[in-house]
Amino acid sequence: MTGAPEQVELTPIGRVESALADPASAPKQGSEGAPDAWLAFDPSVLEGLADIAPGDEVVVLTWLHLGRRDVLRVHPRDDPANPLRGVFSTRSGERPNPIGLHPVEVLSVEGGRIRVRGLEAVDGTPVLDLKPVLKPPAATTSGSGPLGTASIATRLPASDLERARRFYSEKLDLEPIEERPGGLRYSGGAGEFALFESAGRPSGEHTQMGWEVDDLKAAVRELRGRGVVFEEYQLPGLTTVDGIAEVAGNYPSKGGKGELAAWFRDSEGNMLGMGQPIR
Repeated sequence: MTGAPEQVELTPIGRVESALADPASAPKQGSEGAPDAWLAFDPSVLEGLADIAPGDEVVVLTWLHLGRRDVLRVHPRDDPANPLRGVFSTRSGERPNPIGLHPVEVLSVEGGRIRVRGLEAVDGTPVLDLKPVLKPPAATTSGSGPLGTASIATRLPASDLERARRFYSEKLDLEPIEERPGGLRYSGGAGEFALFESAGRPSGEHTQMGWEVDDLKAAVRELRGRGVVFEEYQLPGLTTVDGIAEVAGNYPSKGGKGELAAWFRDSEGNMLGMGQPIR
């Protein structure tokens, strides 16, 4: 690469002070029981610690000085039962440039020392840098009141809860993550729903809950193979072909063009839908 230096010089800005002394017995990740530790910084960089405060989440970059630098393939987590992988697809501390990345929580700041939680680096490990953890922007909500900031969850009635459990398991490949007398709770990629035992029955004349999928045709094919029966419609402005309709119009954030959609009923008569934005 033209102009790129052949060698890079790194100067540690501090050291780790920890009860951990041996990498072999240290946790593989900070979240796996690592004790609280201290980062002790060189006096020359103390001005750079300004504005770091307890509660902050930062990434500590370290130089894993005890790791071998001639390793290119490793057993993940040092477990021979795991197949060998190229070291760059793992977080192994043994690699040509043994840079460690450690997301930690700041517990206290005392002059040139910062106490952190969740650091698995051993005592004496050189610290190269600190960077704040970047979090995704907060989701846009429809209001700031108690409902605008609350999580949304769907409730579906079931006159026979065990029959519904079997349908969702056998036909939809969904298992409850939690249950209580008279209720089953399910969770998806985003959001959740619950089935509750009820003497009433849904009308089944409108969509009560829907999923947005990446490939609707594949989803319909898989569920149909499990025995799900999809609705067919021949209505003005809504026609299904092999269970799938193309609906005109959509929200700007979803492409604005339209949506592929399909509907089916569960064992209790609830009308459920699936959709895929047309982009």
